[in-house]
Amino acid sequence: MKKQFLFMALPLLLIACKGNEPTPVEPAPDDTTVVVPDPEGTLYFTETDEQIANPERGFYVQKYYESNNLDEVLDADAAINIRERSHITLYLHSYYLTDYIESDIAPEFLERLEKNMNALRAGGAKVVLRFSYKHDESIYAKPWDATPEWAMKHIDQLSPYLMKHADVIYCIQAGFIGVWGEWFYTTSYPQDPAKDSGYETRWPVAEHLMAKTPSDRQICFRQPQFKIRYLRTHGMDVNPLTAAEAYQPTIKARWAGHNDGFVSSSSDVGTYHNDEERTFWAEDTKYTLMGGESCKKTKYSTGENAIKEMETYHWSYICNSYHPDVLGEWINSGHYEVIKRRLGYRFVLDKATLTQAPKGGEAFQAEITLHNAGFAAPANKRDVELVFVSATNPGEKYIFPQTADPRFWMAGEKRIVTLSCTLNEAMHGAYKLYLNLPDPYPSLHDDPRYSIRLANENVWEPETGYNLLATININ
Repeated sequence: MKKQFLFMALPLLLIACKGNEPTPVEPAPDDTTVVVPDPEGTLYFTETDEQIANPERGFYVQKYYESNNLDEVLDADAAINIRERSHITLYLHSYYLTDYIESDIAPEFLERLEKNMNALRAGGAKVVLRFSYKHDESIYAKPWDATPEWAMKHIDQLSPYLMKHADVIYCIQAGFIGVWGEWFYTTSYPQDPAKDSGYETRWPVAEHLMAKTPSDRQICFRQPQFKIRYLRTHGMDVNPLTAAEAYQPTIKARWAGHNDGFVSSSSDVGTYHNDEERTFWAEDTKYTLMGGESCKKTKYSTGENAIKEMETYHWSYICNSYHPDVLGEWINSGHYEVIKRRLGYRFVLDKATLTQAPKGGEAFQAEITLHNAGFAAPANKRDVELVFVSATNPGEKYIFPQTADPRFWMAGEKRIVTLSCTLNEAMHGAYKLYLNLPDPYPSLHDDPRYSIRLANENVWEPETGYNLLATININ
């Protein structure tokens, strides 16, 4: 047990407690359903349709940072305003290394990266990162990218900044190869090769990026074929990730996807080449990130179809400005607000059963039932805590960490999560009981902007980032 003192020298106790891995609720067949009444004292919660500024999900703001304009930086106050006005907590920062194709990245460029990372943290936001060399596929813009040797040198230069600021990185798009970093229009690698052997010069760059970036962050590739080809040519299992394989520091678990041709053609503008790739991403994205943007309005761009596709491929994030015709279609059809609510995770608390007449020094249990109304589960690790705060003396706080993992609270599923601990012997009187889902990084753990808010009425405490379950009396 660790003791700390908070406010009026009263104890803030951080106690390691048991918490089981959540399991899905199994529905009984309709004709044989046996109605078992909820235990006495069960608490029920009301869902809200409010738009919530939760971390690591949702619409994102895209910013471009050119090597010939080093004065352009992110403004933390602007990030705060966007968060408050539009409930947006996510950015995509595209860094163009145009002037460094055959040289080291200038110190001033790296300093700008440092400033932007600090501004994200101050603004309560996180970032999708992409590094590439050109955003013009015309012949006049050649060369379109750097050689593998220079790309890996640039990754070496960027690595210390990415490691230092891992807390505000949501994910990293593979980048570096091809125009826009999308691995297609390229002058330094074979372009769009049909055979696996044509990708051999790309893999060292991807592997180097894996080795030089935070091991708890996923790397997103523009098409599913890239991950499939890598797994196949390196003798790895080509089946989609399983729950047992997920969230490990392996290539199979860390390689994710991004689709920048979303609902813009039958193949999403070349994103998919066959049904095998679609099936792979539909399963693999249960445990890996999916996001991106649309690029043109077509008959596939309806809001109804977009929601269907987002459900199938577990979408967590999408651009808030591109393509404007597609976004306009969703707004006009009434689907935009639904998509905005459901991108990523959306945890709704249904009910909770608590230990009745709890006593200090004895076991306590909270069995909660919740469902994920979003398109996806969280991709990055998330802490789970039961927090008791004295109703008469807010400085008296007890925190009980749990082992439950929200990354397995899957989209469209209902879960029963059992949280438990042994109450401290000094606990007596009335306490507010909270569920806290904070960011595990120490730099963000106590920042309420980075805690997950449940999609319920009358539970959120914005000052702390806690979700109120009940006020209980401890004997």
